[in-house]
Amino acid sequence: MVEMHVEGLSLDPQTRKPIVILRQNDGKGLLPLWIGAMEAMTISLVLNGEELPRPLAHDLLLMVAKALNGTLTGVDIVDYKDGIYYAVLLLRGPAGLISVDCRPSDGIALALRASVPIRVKAEVLEKAAREQGPDCIHPATRHHAGSDAATDMARSADARKEADTLAALLAKGAVPEDLGEAAGPERLRDLLRALEPASRNKM
Repeated sequence: MVEMHVEGLSLDPQTRKPIVILRQNDGKGLLPLWIGAMEAMTISLVLNGEELPRPLAHDLLLMVAKALNGTLTGVDIVDYKDGIYYAVLLLRGPAGLISVDCRPSDGIALALRASVPIRVKAEVLEKAAREQGPDCIHPATRHHAGSDAATDMARSADARKEADTLAALLAKGAVPEDLGEAAGPERLRDLLRALEPASRNKM
């Protein structure tokens, strides 16, 4: 397993979709993941040290785990197939260590909140590099270099609600200015305006 950390967030210049960028801890390489707008917002809040008065879904999940005497110990990205990454949460509780399937974007949001490692199987990095080519580590040059399930699961009923929630938070100034190279509040507002119904369904 290769330990990685979140380098930052950006926007795909062609599709206007959010990207979370993972960098190997040894600094050797980057892995971009195309994610949903809501997941991007929750990750950006942690990266910028922002706190909301009430817990979001990821905060709530960690609170529930703690109430059940469980702790999140790590997040592993374990597979890549058909352009989609797959991950697991590693949870330790009364029954020992268990793994729970999750979307990488959710896993990353949880890992940042719990300050636990994010790891990627070496085989996954090798397979992604073979299929996507060497320019997959440059998010500005490709717009289909690998998504997680957040961009490939149809959730039409929730997608508009999530986008509207993000828009409301932006209007209140809850999302900070500095979201990386390209994803400040104005750019995220543009992202929301640009989302077609078909794109919303994939968030």
